[in-house]
Amino acid sequence: MSDSTDVATTPKAAGSGSDAAGVPIVLDHVSKRYPGTKSAAVDDISMEIPAGEIVILVGPSGCGKTTTMRMINRLIEPTSGTITIDGEDVLSLDDVKLRREIGYVIQQIGLFPHLSIAQNVSLVPRMLKWKKQRTNDRVDEMLSLVGLEPAEYRHRYPRQLSGGQQQRVGVARALAADPPVMLMDEPFGAVDPINRARLQEEFLAVQDKLRKTIVFVTHDFDEAIKMGDRIAVLDQGSKIAQYATPEEILSSPANAFVEGFVGHGATLKRLQLERLETVDLRPVTDADSSAPRVPIKATLHDVLDEMIAKARESLVVVKDGKPIGSVALDDVLARVRELRAEAEAKEGA
Repeated sequence: MSDSTDVATTPKAAGSGSDAAGVPIVLDHVSKRYPGTKSAAVDDISMEIPAGEIVILVGPSGCGKTTTMRMINRLIEPTSGTITIDGEDVLSLDDVKLRREIGYVIQQIGLFPHLSIAQNVSLVPRMLKWKKQRTNDRVDEMLSLVGLEPAEYRHRYPRQLSGGQQQRVGVARALAADPPVMLMDEPFGAVDPINRARLQEEFLAVQDKLRKTIVFVTHDFDEAIKMGDRIAVLDQGSKIAQYATPEEILSSPANAFVEGFVGHGATLKRLQLERLETVDLRPVTDADSSAPRVPIKATLHDVLDEMIAKARESLVVVKDGKPIGSVALDDVLARVRELRAEAEAKEGA
């Protein structure tokens, strides 16, 4: 996860796993009502979160996204219903122990300014009384995983890092004790758009290796499409309006609220789900010698953005740093037309 990496995306298919791969989470008729309020902050939510997937909670302000997520690690206690992690009711578990076993990343990052980067990352392992060598090895492993060279960064302090680098440290800290579950609340929201896109893409690459179970809160539907294996759209009544894959929500919104939340341009949004791997590439020609490069894992949305940004109608496609073909603007526009035709045919059926 380097600030200088090329734009790339990673498929959200099952990866190789880790020592603490993700575990399933189940919310069963969960509600939260605060005393003296007429409406529930969270109203009768039920959902199954499969092990090793990223599930996005998205919706308008005040719909209960963060409250729902914070009930999983009991930072907020549910009023009714049950939440289980790998079959265990969270209310039956020690709340401090539970939180140490769940990674937590927030928009404000929350790094301790007086602690070095190594000390920040090692907080939970030290609380768990890991041996010093094991802790040091884990810090180096996690910093390397998020693209920060340990020898260069472990002795620095948060004030000496950019916003994007600090966010990477936040992710490294959340992963340090190898939790099977991670909760992420607008984790990239405070980062500028360019670094935010890179952080998203690089986090997907990390997730492809680790396969944690991740509950991710965002207000940005484009981010939800990009990051999520499944998306739960919460409505203004703090209920789940639709819980499905990004493809299903874009192609078949459950009701008018979801359709309105998705907004116009659903066809273009679907380009975030279409990868270059599905496109018949053109041969690389002499005219492409100076063309910008794009990785084979990129989405067609990434390709279109890159073409617009660089004012180019073709890009060289690379795999492992080597050119394997090229893609033209006409190829992307042809796929847009196909998607639009598919949507219109579905509406007319």
